[in-house]
Amino acid sequence: MRKLTLLLTVLFLGGFTAQAQSDMFNTYWDTKAHDKGQLHFSYGYGFPRTDDGRFDFHKDKNAYRVEGVGPFIFKAEYGLTRQLSIGVSATYTQYTSDWEEQRFDPFWQRDLWFRYGTKLHDIGAMLRLNYHWVVTPRSDLYVGGGLGYNYWKSEDFTEFQPEDSLFTSYFKQPGPFAAEITLGYRYYFRQRNAIFIEAGYGKSIVQAGFVFKFRHRKRQ
Repeated sequence: MRKLTLLLTVLFLGGFTAQAQSDMFNTYWDTKAHDKGQLHFSYGYGFPRTDDGRFDFHKDKNAYRVEGVGPFIFKAEYGLTRQLSIGVSATYTQYTSDWEEQRFDPFWQRDLWFRYGTKLHDIGAMLRLNYHWVVTPRSDLYVGGGLGYNYWKSEDFTEFQPEDSLFTSYFKQPGPFAAEITLGYRYYFRQRNAIFIEAGYGKSIVQAGFVFKFRHRKRQ
């Protein structure tokens, strides 16, 4: 009898705690995909990259190619109103452009092909504003734009040792300003988890990824 009483007490307290947590969840979480006071974190990947043409100066070289990863995209956003939100957006892109040139090799006493190239690291950070057109409990259609700073660093390399410290590649250098404007859509497959896709002008034409919603405004 005591065991049964203890079991019923535990179940009752467990149910009460679950209800209390549910009530707190409903108090602090809205049902809209976007609302005032919401905090969103996003991460994703862009494709295709829009800056591969920076290396076209060497495109007529033998075995020319451009490879790389990114842009990787990270965003944080805070709802100012039901229509407007403010946030920050950061991107990281890494390119490697290389090609082959003939140089005389004193050991073999003839011309040989040696690889030349440059690796470029590109980081952008922007302040961004979004306007949310159509918002439902599951979806969010919005347009946004951002302006900010762009940092880059290049590393030249060659397999031809006599020019290893002398070689300097030529490419169209990124400017100090970063900018983007996109049309986006989010779909929440869970109350706090969504997928997003955006298209427009930026480090890539299209970007997609995941969204996590950590906090809403408290309802009055």
